[in-house]
Amino acid sequence: MGYRNQATMLARHLQKKGHEIFYMANGYSGSNLENLKLEGGEEFNYKIYGHSQNNPYFSQTMSKTLKEIKADRFIILLDTFMLFQTNFLNADTSPAKTFFWFPSDGGGGLPKNCENVLKKIDVPVSMSEFGQKQVKDYYGLSTKFIPHGVDPKSFYPLSQNEKKELRKMNGFEDKFVIGVVARNQPRKHMDRVIKTMSLVAKKIPNAVLYLHLDPQDPAQSLYSIPEIVKKHGIENRVIYSGMSAFSGFPQSQMNKVYNLMDIFLLTTSGEGFGIPIIEAMACKIPVVCTDYTTTQELIKDNKSGLGIRLSGVKELDLFANDSKEYDKLCLPGTMTGSWEVERGICDINHAASQIEYLYKHPKTKEMLGENGRKAVMEKYDFEIIGKQWEAILK
Repeated sequence: MGYRNQATMLARHLQKKGHEIFYMANGYSGSNLENLKLEGGEEFNYKIYGHSQNNPYFSQTMSKTLKEIKADRFIILLDTFMLFQTNFLNADTSPAKTFFWFPSDGGGGLPKNCENVLKKIDVPVSMSEFGQKQVKDYYGLSTKFIPHGVDPKSFYPLSQNEKKELRKMNGFEDKFVIGVVARNQPRKHMDRVIKTMSLVAKKIPNAVLYLHLDPQDPAQSLYSIPEIVKKHGIENRVIYSGMSAFSGFPQSQMNKVYNLMDIFLLTTSGEGFGIPIIEAMACKIPVVCTDYTTTQELIKDNKSGLGIRLSGVKELDLFANDSKEYDKLCLPGTMTGSWEVERGICDINHAASQIEYLYKHPKTKEMLGENGRKAVMEKYDFEIIGKQWEAILK
């Protein structure tokens, strides 16, 4: 969903500037479409190509399509391993010049051998300063950097009266709302959210956990979130938004989801960027997030929230260390995942104490929220992101 979010925003921005757009939609497995309009009113005024099971990531049709449309520029927004495990390294992408808006969401470098994807690309563009630094330190590769962005007109703080009414409608009056917006998948370490809440529940009597995710998501881990909630005896403290991984959730309603929150919590094992983080920031919601990968640049450097230490690891400055040395210092708090990528494990005791601190210091919480909105307006407004892309494409 995050990649779709950014790709469609970029396509619309470039189309407004007079560029002709052709969109290869990896998440759409159907016939080609033109001038699509969804029920919610969202419009796609360009040709959308669908793929099939026999054509993952357009590996079989990419070259043919680029030649048919005589593409000048080909922008790719996927994980590096998605391209590596297809025929991309051998694909003929002419006549287009290639741009890859790539992520890195863990330690130890990119997924195994995926640096070869960046070497094939004409202009690799990291979506985070973390990723840009990592590929430089690990592989000696210089890349461009353009962050992901958000529309601050769609994500913004409601007035106090509007928030009060919204909370009343949702049964959150007099509650301290800890919110989560995330895909229910293993990388997000959702078990640590529940374990953190079990600790917070003992310290903050009116705290509730608001989960905007699908507890039955087919991408979920081997465990069941409702069962873990039950195991820790906090069923009366956990509320689900009702979103479904199959039917999705109206984008127009997401601003209300964030405005229900007092803080935004993410116990992720690593993020390629973190779109929900900047959406929360745009709504002046302070963020508490695992201090790993992009947390330094988005939260700590912008003073828009608090980091959660990795288990057994003291607080570190990512940009003050070589990436290889930084990863060594983080070893007590990481585990090796797929593709030999290191995943961060946050300290739930520290997560609970950071939440409790913001609960007891409302002025600090308010200041962090203000800082977050300011950072969005200065760095992550998609109008700024679009202009950065215009310059690189030229």
